[in-house]
Amino acid sequence: MTLIKMHWKPVNNKYKYGVEGVNKRIFPRAFIHIKECIVDRTGQHEVVTPRIPPIIQELTAALREWGLLIRNLYVKRSPDFEKVYKTMNELISDRKRMLSGQLLVDEMKQIKHQITDNIDLVNRLLGLDLVVRDEQGNILNPDITSTVKLFRHHVEATEKLKRNEEMRPQSYYGTHQHKPHNAWTIMLSIENIILKVPDPCEVRLAFYMWDPTEGKEGREKPLTEPYVFNWTPKGYNTNTELYSNLVAFFTDLSSRILMQDKQIYLMGTVVREGSMATKEADKRTSTTPKKASETDSIRRPFGIFVMEVSEEIRKQRESSLQNNILNVPTTEIKVPFYSCGEKESLDVLLKKYMTSRNEILDNSSSLGIWINMSLYNGDIKQLCKENPNYTPFRELPISYPLCMADIVVPGDVRNDLYVTLVCGEFPKVRNVEVAVKVCNEYGVPIPGVTSIGCGKPPVNEYRSVTYHNDPKWNETFKVALPIEEFRKAHLRFTFKHRSTNELKDKNEKPFALSFVKLIQPNGTTLLNMDHELLVYKIDHKKWNEEDSSYLRLPCVKNVGEEVQKKKEDCYSLSSKDSFFISTVFCSTKLTQKVYILKVCNNNLKNFILAELLALLEWGGSGSSNKTDLRRHLSELRNVSSEELIIFLQDTLDVDVIYMAGELNKHESYQSVLDTYIEKNFHATLAYNKLISILRSYIDEVCCAFPQASKTGTMNKAMKCLHYMIKFIIRSRQLFYKLHAKGQETFQESLSELLNSIAKLMSCTSDSLLPVQGLCLKYLSTTIPDIMNEFDHEMLCRLLIRIVNNLKDQRLSPQRLTAMCEITHSQLFLEHRCRSILLSAFIAHIKKLFAESEEVTDSEVAMRKEKTKGKLKDLLGTDTPTPPNSDAKKTEELKLSVKILSDILDIIFESEVPMKATLDNLMTLVHELLRDILSIVSKIGRDDPLSLEFVAVFISLLRQVPKEKFFEYLESFETIELKDNLSDLLMVIKDLIDSPVFPSDWCEMICLLNSVLMKVLNLIGEVIIERMKEPFVDIIWNNFFHTAVRFITQPSLQLQKFTPSKRNKILRRYKDLRRETAKIVKKLWISLGQHKIRFIVRSGNGYSLIGPFLEMTMIPEFDVRRSTIPIFFDMMQCEFYSLKDKNHSGPPGMAKGEEKIKAKFDEFERDMLENLDHLIEGGCADDHYREVFIQLMKSLCKEHTIMSVPGMHFVDTIGTLMEKLLQYRTIMNAPDHSPEIRMSCTVSLLDFYSKINRKELYLRYVYKLFDLHCECDNYTEAGYTLQLHAALLSWKHSIIPVPLICSRYQSLQYQDELKEKLYYDIISNYEKGKMWEAALKICKELVQRYEEVTMEYNKLSKLLSDMAKFYENIMDPQVIRPEPEYFRVAYYGRGFPAFLQNKVFIYRGNGFERLSEFRSRILDPFPNAEVMKTLSPPSKEDMESAKQHIQINKVDCLVENSPFTYPHIGERIRQYYQVNHVDTFTYSRPFHRGQKDPDNEFATLWTEKTVLKTNYALQFESVGLIYMGNKFDKRVKHFCFFIFLVKILGVLRCFPVIKETKEELTPLDNAIVTMATNNADVENLIRKHVRNSSQHLDPLTRKVSGIIDAAVMGGIKNYEKAFLTDEYLLNHPEDSDKIAELKEWISKQIPLLDLALEIHGCCSKPIDLEHEVNVFKRQTSQDTGSARSSHYSIGGGDSNFASGLSLPRISLAVSKGSNATLPRGMRLSSGSTPNFRKDKKAFKYLRNRRDSFTVKREPTTNTRWFETSVTDNSTPHASPIELRHKKFGESNSSTPKSESQSFSRPNSLNASIKSTSSITSLDRLSFDSDNGGSNITTSEPVTPAVRDDSPPPLPAKSRNLDPSRNSSVSSSFNNTPNSSYSFIEENDIPPEKPPRPPNKSLNGPYNSPS
Repeated sequence: MTLIKMHWKPVNNKYKYGVEGVNKRIFPRAFIHIKECIVDRTGQHEVVTPRIPPIIQELTAALREWGLLIRNLYVKRSPDFEKVYKTMNELISDRKRMLSGQLLVDEMKQIKHQITDNIDLVNRLLGLDLVVRDEQGNILNPDITSTVKLFRHHVEATEKLKRNEEMRPQSYYGTHQHKPHNAWTIMLSIENIILKVPDPCEVRLAFYMWDPTEGKEGREKPLTEPYVFNWTPKGYNTNTELYSNLVAFFTDLSSRILMQDKQIYLMGTVVREGSMATKEADKRTSTTPKKASETDSIRRPFGIFVMEVSEEIRKQRESSLQNNILNVPTTEIKVPFYSCGEKESLDVLLKKYMTSRNEILDNSSSLGIWINMSLYNGDIKQLCKENPNYTPFRELPISYPLCMADIVVPGDVRNDLYVTLVCGEFPKVRNVEVAVKVCNEYGVPIPGVTSIGCGKPPVNEYRSVTYHNDPKWNETFKVALPIEEFRKAHLRFTFKHRSTNELKDKNEKPFALSFVKLIQPNGTTLLNMDHELLVYKIDHKKWNEEDSSYLRLPCVKNVGEEVQKKKEDCYSLSSKDSFFISTVFCSTKLTQKVYILKVCNNNLKNFILAELLALLEWGGSGSSNKTDLRRHLSELRNVSSEELIIFLQDTLDVDVIYMAGELNKHESYQSVLDTYIEKNFHATLAYNKLISILRSYIDEVCCAFPQASKTGTMNKAMKCLHYMIKFIIRSRQLFYKLHAKGQETFQESLSELLNSIAKLMSCTSDSLLPVQGLCLKYLSTTIPDIMNEFDHEMLCRLLIRIVNNLKDQRLSPQRLTAMCEITHSQLFLEHRCRSILLSAFIAHIKKLFAESEEVTDSEVAMRKEKTKGKLKDLLGTDTPTPPNSDAKKTEELKLSVKILSDILDIIFESEVPMKATLDNLMTLVHELLRDILSIVSKIGRDDPLSLEFVAVFISLLRQVPKEKFFEYLESFETIELKDNLSDLLMVIKDLIDSPVFPSDWCEMICLLNSVLMKVLNLIGEVIIERMKEPFVDIIWNNFFHTAVRFITQPSLQLQKFTPSKRNKILRRYKDLRRETAKIVKKLWISLGQHKIRFIVRSGNGYSLIGPFLEMTMIPEFDVRRSTIPIFFDMMQCEFYSLKDKNHSGPPGMAKGEEKIKAKFDEFERDMLENLDHLIEGGCADDHYREVFIQLMKSLCKEHTIMSVPGMHFVDTIGTLMEKLLQYRTIMNAPDHSPEIRMSCTVSLLDFYSKINRKELYLRYVYKLFDLHCECDNYTEAGYTLQLHAALLSWKHSIIPVPLICSRYQSLQYQDELKEKLYYDIISNYEKGKMWEAALKICKELVQRYEEVTMEYNKLSKLLSDMAKFYENIMDPQVIRPEPEYFRVAYYGRGFPAFLQNKVFIYRGNGFERLSEFRSRILDPFPNAEVMKTLSPPSKEDMESAKQHIQINKVDCLVENSPFTYPHIGERIRQYYQVNHVDTFTYSRPFHRGQKDPDNEFATLWTEKTVLKTNYALQFESVGLIYMGNKFDKRVKHFCFFIFLVKILGVLRCFPVIKETKEELTPLDNAIVTMATNNADVENLIRKHVRNSSQHLDPLTRKVSGIIDAAVMGGIKNYEKAFLTDEYLLNHPEDSDKIAELKEWISKQIPLLDLALEIHGCCSKPIDLEHEVNVFKRQTSQDTGSARSSHYSIGGGDSNFASGLSLPRISLAVSKGSNATLPRGMRLSSGSTPNFRKDKKAFKYLRNRRDSFTVKREPTTNTRWFETSVTDNSTPHASPIELRHKKFGESNSSTPKSESQSFSRPNSLNASIKSTSSITSLDRLSFDSDNGGSNITTSEPVTPAVRDDSPPPLPAKSRNLDPSRNSSVSSSFNNTPNSSYSFIEENDIPPEKPPRPPNKSLNGPYNSPS
């Protein structure tokens, strides 16, 4: 649904059109709902608000706000989501109900409370602000609410939320609680009855209490009147709506009855009304059965309902207290039915159930009654009053308890007698029925006064149930008589035999009679007890129903009294018959107590109250009846208050003083007494007597040693002081009405009474402490009554005298409590009286504040605790603290701040004239502001009192007008003003830095900020006016820091708030940041010539650059625009400041002819430092950078002198901001990889290095160091530390301040720090297995220890470590992974700025393949698109917001390195092939021209790319290293402050700065491939010559790939493509290259021969000669029959080849079992395999090099391999030499264990240099790995010592499988290695790396990954 604000006009009956400005729209009428709105046109814009209740508006706004926040809970999977979700649904439902307009007023009120509670609950769960409401649930308006009241509502709301969360269950979301009543009401509603009866029945339900102590078997006692309804044999099947009428209330149930331990039962009796037995009628006497009348029918027992409900009542009691009337829980109960036998009584059945309730009785489980029971707090009158429109409480049967209510309100009249027929014994008669009538003194029945229960109208006669044997009825009925008839009435019981014969039964007459009078001879009613009545036989011949002669006979048989047989006419006493009843009397007028009755009767004799009081308390003379009255009143004192309150109306005039004292225990009865005094009290002369007697008692106890009895009497008198004064004042008012005189005399006497009380307060006797405390407690309660008849100002002075007369330390809390109560009296609202009282109260509070330093000062408290701790350590035990010392002071302080709060609250809401209010406020400011400031500044924030003191502080400053507060500050002298301003600023800053209010108290925090801003504004004006001459710089500095801290505090950053909260704050308080920024700017301008003191730190200056910078960074445009120009002003001030300052004073400005500084270096330094810290901390953004540059550049351009340095400064700051913002973004984003974070850090390092900021440079050096340590990059971490070490010298001098590092604070000299850094560097290199780099550092230390310091101990240890490093370098068993390198290109603007459109070279982790590296790089950029080719993207893609990434493998190019010569050790060559490299290469194969499907090599070209990085992955430091007055000789350019450190080796990636491309022809590719294969085979042979115990797998795979060239045809394709006359004829310029190709092919023969011999000499009986024959035959085949394969010539990987496979041979031999063998081979059943031998072919292969080809055409020309080719010299050992070395020395070599032998994994590439040269291919490099053949152009490198060299891929296969690139060095002279690199992932899984030896290795590469 969309709400559109339009002016609607009808078109017709179906359509309307709306006008919105100039637009008109038409809509169907059915889609339009017009809502009433309130249009506000007072502002700039028209505001339209729907006319709906405020709670609906609040709920709507809350739901909209929650909708944005609940998503975060769902995303975080918060457990609170479900609760918030359910509560929102409930609130939406409640909103619909409220908008429906169908709710009653009470229901609306209840739902409103429920909505507000749920809103507060959800706000708390979502972390939103606390909503403060009044008692009606409306949101408080802070503008019209006092600060104190607002604070207290916050406290109450917080406590309420906590209380609700603790009390209610998890699924409960808020209810309204009220003050519990003393009475309870149970509502029973019958939902269903399953009961089969033969006749109509009467059902009674009531609550009973089972008392097992009564009798032998126990007895049930009824608690309530029964609820009675009828039941028929047909039930309610014909009319089920009758069930809705079966509802009753059981009210006035006492809490003490429901909650006591006794068991409560819900019991019901079912009485059948019909014949004596359930049988058919006698047909002989009547053919048609007649319906018996009520008098003819017999009431017979049928069964009972019974169930214990004690637990259900107790459970519902707790829920009822927490819930409202609409949410009271209902319990459904099934009460089972138990049937009764024909000769069994209901009482016997009940006792049978109680004694054996666990046994199965004779009842059916399906029979019973289903009842809903609800428990409500309050009696029925209270419930109806509180919920007048709640339908269930109206016009329903009400059952009252069989006892009086706990509280009887005047006007309540009850006179009910409950009679229970207990039992009877009639030996000669059975089937006895009792009929009961209420008769008057003449024996005439009184109609309509007997009730059988609620739900039925009164009856004239009660008839009991008829039993066969001795009856036990236990039936209760009620007699309700008016009081005037009750005194003369009696109950008459007649006993009648009921016959089973209907005709005979009709003629039956009563055979006996009993009676009892309702009033006893002593005038009281029947006692609540069992009564045995006398039974009189009736003579039927003489008896008449109207006869009353029996009344002259005794009626009750008393215990122990013998009854004489008397006979009166027709009545004779029966000694054998007995009859028992029990009575309970509930009356407010009649009593069972004799003394109450006598008092009430005497009261009727019209004794005046004065005489009664004199007789009661002080024994005055009176008439003769006063003695009896006095005795009766003494007896009355012994009566409990509960009993006495029932007859309060009739006895109060007699015992007012006693009752006044007792009523303090029962607050519920005070309203009764107040009503009596106001309406019923009429004694006009009592006041004089009461005043004089009270004075005399007070004077008597004021002596030095008062008697204990008198002090006890005074205690009682003081307890009822309130009511005594009430009686005095009321008596005086009544007297004045009659006589209108004596007012002055009365005031004098009352004044004397108050002076006596003041005299009492001055007594110092300890025995009077209770009297004084009670007097203070009840003193304030007398003020409203005294004010009616006494002068108010005089009363104030007397009250002050009473309070002041107490000694200082005597009853201090009680005195403060009395003062607090006085402030709440009507007296304090009058401005004259308030002025009098306020001065006295302030004096007390001020004195208390001065004495409470130990409690309020947190530092004093800490020192106190430390002293206690020291004493405990010395003495070994806790030192006892004086009891209640601190607790008492804390309590007094709490009362004091409460008094202040109440005073300020009253003043805020006062309606007195403004001048009087201002006088009161200024009195508080002058007297208490300094004390409050001191307490607020010293008290701990965790102290609960801190909240209240801050609230008082805010309230006081808020209520004082600006002008008055300004006058207050101006009134001080300069020194005092300085102290006051310092205290104010310190408190304000402390309140900002340490918030005292919880973060969700939004209203209090906003109010606090508005008050603080007001005070800051006033302080700023005072500073400008008073602190400039003389200039007090400390005040100015404190103000600027406080104001900036105020602006930047979190509670004012509106951009972080929700829109609704932000708009609410702006509407009410505006943006306080703008106003405060204007004040700051105003004061800065006012500084004038003193500005330089706040820019330059030297000379005791204060730098405000950091605070101002933080202020300008807040995201508020107006604040930025107005405050950024301050920085340009600072630049000018330093630029024109004095150049040479010869004095030690503060910095100053140049004047006249003085030289100016002409630079702003200190300002620039502080700007850089603060920018670094602030931006990293989260301040500033790109918008700030733009605004700063724009404003500062515009100001610099306008300045002619500062234009050039100013623009340079702005550019520097702009660049730094950009880099810092990038750094913050990268570091705070969790998805960025460590490499990106390191690169960003190095970018900052470069910048700080260029601008010579050593302190900031070192800061990021150690940030980079920490990043490396987190990633276990120990080598890079060592290089990073070396950046710091390079800045230090070996001179024993103090470390310069910029070079001080917090991690090495204990080191003060440069040489010490440098030595420590070197050892840390060595440690990191050792962990990273970078022993070569560690040795360089060691050598520098060795030189120092040998030549400078002569520290031979350190030298020996260092040399030992160096020896260990050398051993590790050369030990082949120590695995050191050889990393691979990868090129990563980031194209597009979607990347971070320092990555956009840049190319980087990454150093991979140990054993990391391309696929693993690719996943690692792509993880931080899940939306990036991986480019499929190596072609550069278009310009559009590079400038778009997308992310494109290219990733491929590259190879190292090592240029002229002496460590790569062949005579160098293998491990040394391997290390330098992949370390200290800054040039890399990769190749991209492509076909030019038409591709030959039979021979792809003919058109296969290669594009070789060479990449140059800005830094090599090594460390070299050059630059200025300060050595005192000298500099290092390596420095070629001198500059004192500039340092240049080349950052090398600190990263695993560096950007590419240069990129060159070159194309290689197909012939070049062939030459490089052959040269690479030869070098690989030779290197593998050399490896096995050195260590024959190593595995042959790499050599086997390599030779197999050459001999069995199953892929791409092998060498024959080279012959077809290049070694033909046709090709030479077409390409004469390639003749030299063709000669080289032939030479490389011919040189491969002896290498293969030696490789085969190596396989043959390893005791492996496999026919390798057969493999050579196969190879020879394949090379002799015709070129047309060549098959297409994945492998190229000379470089196949047999793991992926089909056919002949030498790796399978070696595998079979090593396993000693059948394995997969090459083609044409098989293993026999023995241990030696069977194979074919072609000795002739094998011999031919050994002896002739021309065996690898056959004649293609008959020719007489000499074949190509017979031509002479110049053999370039090479330092390699010849194949014969290698053979001799291998077979001649193999016996002397000791093979190592297999666990120590490892073959190099495919992914690791290393190359060694070859000395053979090929003239035409000086820049060719060959690398073959992972199935790829890579041809690159480069500088000369060495051939690689390779584990394996798979053949290259053709162009087609490479495009499909680009990850199979290689990195193998060439084997000919000056030919570096190269590799093909592709984007696609290798389909073939990479080979697992070798397992390391069982040897502990340090560093990150402990095990292959």
